[in-house]
Amino acid sequence: MRGNVTVEDQVSSPLTSEQYDTVGILMVPTMDLATQTTDLQGRGLSILGTHNFKDLRGGQEGSGDEQTLILWGTSNMDVGNVLTQLAEISQELPYS
Repeated sequence: MRGNVTVEDQVSSPLTSEQYDTVGILMVPTMDLATQTTDLQGRGLSILGTHNFKDLRGGQEGSGDEQTLILWGTSNMDVGNVLTQLAEISQELPYS
């Protein structure tokens, strides 16, 4: 899949008051957003923002036609641990 990503600065002041040493994004089906954010938070990752968008692939079975990018951040967590947490979450996502 090819495409472009446009990044816009939409950070609000409460977010900038905290320091995060690791940040990233994760794409999840919008219909599973509540479950995924709860899972990320339970693993020690803060939800910094979300952005919903129409799935340009036309949707996949089990993922619906809308996706969400979750901007997450964490501080004082070993990067290896972060990667382990994300790998476990990613295994449950319906993407091929």
